[in-house]
Amino acid sequence: MSRPARLSPVRDLLLAATFAAALCVVTYLVVVRTRLGQRFDNAALLGSLEQNPGARLKDILFLGRISALSFALVLLAITAIGFVRRRRLLGIVVALAALLCAVGTDTIKNHVLTRPYLVATDSLQAHNTFPSGHTAIAIGCAFALVVLSPPALRGLVAFLAGAYSWTVAADVQTAGWHRPSDAIGAVLLCFAVICVAAALLFRARPVSEGATTTHLPAYVMLAIVWCGSLGVAVYNAVRVLHVLDHTADTATLDHALLTHAYAFSVNLTVAIVVTALVALLLLLGRYDLDAGPSAAVAATTPD
Repeated sequence: MSRPARLSPVRDLLLAATFAAALCVVTYLVVVRTRLGQRFDNAALLGSLEQNPGARLKDILFLGRISALSFALVLLAITAIGFVRRRRLLGIVVALAALLCAVGTDTIKNHVLTRPYLVATDSLQAHNTFPSGHTAIAIGCAFALVVLSPPALRGLVAFLAGAYSWTVAADVQTAGWHRPSDAIGAVLLCFAVICVAAALLFRARPVSEGATTTHLPAYVMLAIVWCGSLGVAVYNAVRVLHVLDHTADTATLDHALLTHAYAFSVNLTVAIVVTALVALLLLLGRYDLDAGPSAAVAATTPD
């Protein structure tokens, strides 16, 4: 017997998208809509504002390069790569998915997922809220490039594009532009969008299968980043969460505790980005999307 290879990952992609979207909602409800969550968010934000001014300025300048023009150029480049690879529909769809990540995030932030102010930190009310637009742009483009890449190159692309995206997700916090929940929410939302886009492509067009590849070097590098980030996050979490649970006014925390909260949030965000990248690699496997009519025969594999 044989089965269409293009249908096999669809259910898993849609389940992953549903899980990520649900986790995004849970993050919003737990961190943004509760007092303890807001104290953590604000402590991390205050901690970022106490970091080295020179480092913060560099991050602000780095983030300043992400503009509507640069984003449009990246989307055009993604589309062009699809044409060069003779995967026109793939290039267009993933570029539109990245655009939807950015536009959807902005819409949700401004009109849907509002932030009530439950704790006495009035000075923080002017800051951007859930989710982060800059993070969504970087993460959406990184995920789009992973889906667009030939199977043999996906691991390398995931590490390189992912490194840029998790740097942006961390820098929006270091620069004091966003709270940690904003960046984490953007990562989860973008993952859900790109998984749905990939599932639709699997259903709409034939796929082919590349040569067997394990992406072992990429997995090793991503594992090192993940372990390091999560280890630092846990180390700092132990030192700050108990204090936050018994402190009504985040502004009264000392510098050390605010720094712990900041380090916890940044490293947790990086670990979540890496987790999403690995999940995407596993979900896509060695399938090459939008292979065209010539892949109709290759799109079947023995059961």
